[in-house]
Amino acid sequence: MGVGKAITFGLFAMFPGAILSLIGYILIGSPETWQNTQYIACYGPFFGSIAFGIWLGLRGEVDVELET
Repeated sequence: MGVGKAITFGLFAMFPGAILSLIGYILIGSPETWQNTQYIACYGPFFGSIAFGIWLGLRGEVDVELET
């Protein structure tokens, strides 16, 4: 269950990651030529959100006990 959930969360995290990458690309000024410093602004949010989604999917579930 953990690996399937991690893959699903990672796939769903691609969509906000793509939007964040687009925003990062616009914020750095949409340059005509590609430079090495632009990898962080464009690829960082995309793969970072996928990694965050996989991390959320791999977390163990904690049973919560309610006190009455």
